[in-house]
Amino acid sequence: MRKSGQLIDWNDDRGFGFIRDTEGERYFVHIRSIGRIATRPLIGDHLDFDAGMDAQGRPRALNARIRGANPAPPRAVRSRGLPPAANAQRFDPRPWLASGLLALLFCDLALGLAPLWLGVGYLAMGALSFGLYATDKHYAQTDQWRISETMLHSIDLGFGIIGGLLAQSRFRHKTVKPGFVLLTWCLVGLHALWLGGIAIGRIAPADLVGLLDLFG
Repeated sequence: MRKSGQLIDWNDDRGFGFIRDTEGERYFVHIRSIGRIATRPLIGDHLDFDAGMDAQGRPRALNARIRGANPAPPRAVRSRGLPPAANAQRFDPRPWLASGLLALLFCDLALGLAPLWLGVGYLAMGALSFGLYATDKHYAQTDQWRISETMLHSIDLGFGIIGGLLAQSRFRHKTVKPGFVLLTWCLVGLHALWLGGIAIGRIAPADLVGLLDLFG
């Protein structure tokens, strides 16, 4: 059944929100269910949509159209409001930062300044972080429950940062939200200080074990 309503909530980073119809019913709506438009949806937009249900039987808006919105030109690239050329030319520092951290780690291991378990830890946790980002990207595209940002940052803190950076760059995931990006840069700096401190002899890997004992 075709209905009309108003967009009352919208999460632009995750690409979904809620519509309240004229009878007060709330409908979940995903960006992929909204017709192509030149701008992003905004709270307060009035929409026409087909009332449907998701797999759990919850109300969901399908084939939604925003009233008065200009259609996007053919083959337009809608990425955070930037024109296609600007997006194509944006420099992504994540692969370079990951390479720098990896170089520091190899240096520490090659010089015998770090134990083998540290290298194994970065390898294993990096693979785990890469997999979690890939999974969360898939969940975002298929409207499933997401992996929490706290979990992603916790894995990156626990030696997974190299894999996390590579995954963010590879899947273009979690690269826009300012708070998430800022904390990622802080984690990069923390790992750089940690690995660099080992390289110059100011930090010993055993210090980490002692630090963990304090919280154990």
